[in-house]
Amino acid sequence: MLKTLKSKRKRVSKVPAQSDSEPLDTTTSQLPSSLAAGFSSKSRDHEKSSCDVKQSTTDDTKLSKSVDTPASQADVFSKDPDLSVSATQSFLEDDSFIENIDWQQVEQQIKSSGSFTSPPGQKPHSSQAPGFAERDRKMKYKSPISKKTSSQTRPVPPHQTPSRSPLAKLSRLSQPNCVVQNQQICKSNERSPKNKTSNQNSASVNKTPENRPMPPSPHHSDKPIKPVETTPIRGVPTRVKQLDVESPTLFSVSQKTSSDSSLDPAQPPKQSPQLDTSQFTSSFLFTPLKTGTQRQLYSTGLLSPYSSKSDETVRLGVPEEVFKLIDKIRGIKTLYPWQQKTVSLCLSGGNHIVTCPTSGGKTLVGELLLLNALLTRCTDAILVLPYVALVEEKVRELAEFAEHFSFGLERYAGSRGRFPPRKRRNKRAVYVATIEKANSLFNSLYEEGRCSEIGLVVVDELHMIGDGYRGAILETCLTKFLTLKSGPRIIGMTATLNNHKEIAGFLKCSMEHVGGPRPVTLSEHVKMGETIYKVDKTTQDLISVRQSTPLSSPVHSNTTDKDCVASLVQEVLPERVLVFCPTKKSCETTSVMLTNTLQSTGEEMKHKRRILIDRITAETGHMDPAFSEMLTAGVSYHHSGLTGDERILVEEAFSTGVLSVLCCTSTLAAGVNLPASRVIIRSVKIGTSILTRTRYLQMVGRAGRTGLAASGDSFLLGSVAEKKLLRDLVFGQLEDVRSCLDQESLALTLLHLIGSGMIQSSADLGMFMKKTLLYHQAPDTCLTVADTALKFLQDSSFVQRSEGNIQATPFGKAVYKSSLDPTISHKVMQGIREANRHLVLLGDLHLVYLCVPPILEGIYVDWQMYFDAYSQFDETTRLTFTAAGLQESYLARRAFSSNRSDVEKEVPYKRFYVAGALHKLISGVPSWRVSAMFKIPRGTLQSALSSAVSHASKLAHFTKELPDYWALSSVFEALVQKLFFAGSPELAQILEIPGIKHARAKLLYKAGYKSLQKLAAAEPRLLASDIEHLTQAQAQKIISSAKIMLQEQADALTDAALQLLEEV
Repeated sequence: MLKTLKSKRKRVSKVPAQSDSEPLDTTTSQLPSSLAAGFSSKSRDHEKSSCDVKQSTTDDTKLSKSVDTPASQADVFSKDPDLSVSATQSFLEDDSFIENIDWQQVEQQIKSSGSFTSPPGQKPHSSQAPGFAERDRKMKYKSPISKKTSSQTRPVPPHQTPSRSPLAKLSRLSQPNCVVQNQQICKSNERSPKNKTSNQNSASVNKTPENRPMPPSPHHSDKPIKPVETTPIRGVPTRVKQLDVESPTLFSVSQKTSSDSSLDPAQPPKQSPQLDTSQFTSSFLFTPLKTGTQRQLYSTGLLSPYSSKSDETVRLGVPEEVFKLIDKIRGIKTLYPWQQKTVSLCLSGGNHIVTCPTSGGKTLVGELLLLNALLTRCTDAILVLPYVALVEEKVRELAEFAEHFSFGLERYAGSRGRFPPRKRRNKRAVYVATIEKANSLFNSLYEEGRCSEIGLVVVDELHMIGDGYRGAILETCLTKFLTLKSGPRIIGMTATLNNHKEIAGFLKCSMEHVGGPRPVTLSEHVKMGETIYKVDKTTQDLISVRQSTPLSSPVHSNTTDKDCVASLVQEVLPERVLVFCPTKKSCETTSVMLTNTLQSTGEEMKHKRRILIDRITAETGHMDPAFSEMLTAGVSYHHSGLTGDERILVEEAFSTGVLSVLCCTSTLAAGVNLPASRVIIRSVKIGTSILTRTRYLQMVGRAGRTGLAASGDSFLLGSVAEKKLLRDLVFGQLEDVRSCLDQESLALTLLHLIGSGMIQSSADLGMFMKKTLLYHQAPDTCLTVADTALKFLQDSSFVQRSEGNIQATPFGKAVYKSSLDPTISHKVMQGIREANRHLVLLGDLHLVYLCVPPILEGIYVDWQMYFDAYSQFDETTRLTFTAAGLQESYLARRAFSSNRSDVEKEVPYKRFYVAGALHKLISGVPSWRVSAMFKIPRGTLQSALSSAVSHASKLAHFTKELPDYWALSSVFEALVQKLFFAGSPELAQILEIPGIKHARAKLLYKAGYKSLQKLAAAEPRLLASDIEHLTQAQAQKIISSAKIMLQEQADALTDAALQLLEEV
């Protein structure tokens, strides 16, 4: 053997230097003596873990065994049957062993033993260790956001200079940075044991667990290894094709484990398509799939990639590192028993419904299941939330997890979201989406044939399925997933669901889970007249406890506290209080009353509130004196009249205790997480509607949140005449969730289904409708409504039927692609036709007018001021006014007459009014000044701008599908960007970060943080000091989000380049 080794060394020494264009080959047979020494020293360091290589007296002998006798290495697969999991892991962790195997011979031996099945289309490897040549070239690849490390790399001889061709450079980008860093550390450790400490320290700069080198296993074994047979796990293939270029061969691995995590060869493997959780320890339920040599065993759950010391490294289907990060970020050290049980059962497969009281911890259950899908099952996931604010909040919360575990994080809310989403090569992603965006996301994935990428859909606030038009969209979206042959698992979470069985039948749930008792005690009270009653759930009775007394104002004698709200608030100050009011106006008047009534606080708190006022002034550029007085007293209102910047700052101040009282509308109950010690509900009505039991529970559930206090209380206010309503709210049953599919909502649903090709005949339509919640609740009505909706689409020229086949017309296809509402699409088409003939391009006003949606909410026009402003219109504005088909005579009639005989006719005039305000915004006029000019609340103005952005995006897709109007598509696409950035294109990158609005983006830009690169490289402490009134925690979230977005951009460019080269 020694002679053979010497002859091989001679042949290697004669190899000519490779050119830059030639690929680098570092297979073991061509290694020079300098590298051979590195392998031999590595063998000495790991001689106890070598599986069948006996200790040798010389390095040459060891190298001879690894090079000249590969069969001795391969034979380890067919000897000792008593192989432990830990021994298998240490076997794979020994890189010297892996690199010295003759992989062709191993593959042939496994094939001959019958335990190997080559995947269809898989080409056999042509070299002894294909992939390691590629791997060595990738060692220099650095992530755009990772810091430079001082880890040494193995020197390369002159004749093995890495190729500098474009193909070789791009091939280095096919692996994540974490794999490359691990390889660098591993190779530097091979040279000398003394380098281990320094290299590991340098590698710890990037703190994700994937970037740390694998620790050596303490469970070394001197026994050879044989292939391991196991029970297949549903959802995890027992034969896995290697997905990256590093793997030297293909493995066919399966497992069978027992409670002690050992392998029993005497007992034959149990063949069952279902997962029997009693056969597996928690660490073997599902373990993360990793890139690299160990990937096949990770995919089957045989090994844990995060540690080799204990089987407890994977708990509840996620790595132990997840729980450490949860503890670090949120301070949650343990799970409730019901949470552990629910997560374990949900991991067994199937769809599930999780119900528990508010503040019970269901959100954490959903997040653990999401992380299981991403890190363990290696599939994408969708998290569906009801509101844009919730999406923004959740993306900020998950940003640190995404950065730590290196998975994609995308938000689909408002105008954000890419359809279809980018297809990733080396990582998975979670899509946090609103109900509408989740539906559009499914449509785009279905058209691309990529629905199989989604392995999990988590729906928070599942009871929203009964919430009108948005509930109909949610029902449609879930039904689409249910119609797939191999669809994702669906997890629905709610705190207020009465008819569980009906919803479970609709979702085909295998199990329902009811959480434990509320962790924080909630004491409910009712105030009727002047008497306060305590709610006794046991006796179903109201127990009188005391009389209420109003609190008089020491300064304002005319301020009255007729409902005793101020006295109830004063009782618990400085603890936080939420006051729910029926209308926006009531929120503001209640805030004024509390400001004039509540006692003043100390100077320290006043100083903090002055800082808050300065922050809001800096963010928005203006501060209303009345609002400033409220904030000084520790009181604020919270509704859509505030801008997004103001709402975020108010929420942060309330969460940190700077503000003590928040007067809000009922939408906050299902919105962002703002816990309080006491909740006061001022009325049994919401606007003109009666408060429901479901909404009542959501409101009182804000009191006494976990981690805030040991208990909480609530007060429901009403008159004696409303006693029955009050009793029904506190003692009544939850309302059943009913399907909201009707003719109007079903028309849009059917158009999407027909346009995407999911429904192509009447038979397909019937099969789809039978899977809806409407069919489960009203089967007779369901098919009738479907036929009516289909007839409407046919009469409106959206679809056409012939011989039982159903297909969309070109116009219907355009409406489907743009997600326009079919009920307004013909009016939109008419407006585009007129604009195409008379479009005024002297400015942006006419284009902005087209982007204002026909349906406007919360916009009240001052017609007298409107008419007066008409006389001051410049020439361009008058031309646009006329081109839009508007007349001065109508303005005069509306200004001097209160008669609204034709409400429909005033819609285009209101659209032009709003367009004028938006045109001022994108021209650089501050929002507070525009709000004063047009008498539109700042928050309403911001909402109108968001609606215009969304409608402009729809118009861009709509005109793109119509051959006669393709030119307008580019115009609308450009206008989307201009509207979104409100005339500040230099802030484009900063505004992409979740939670960053225009005012804060301007502050960051002025401070020198003009790009994602600058923010990603910033230190939290320095960023907080550079931006006034920015906390360090907020700075950390901004930096984490910037890093994720920057990494996403880098990954996208890498994937695009690799895909381009693969097609050559």
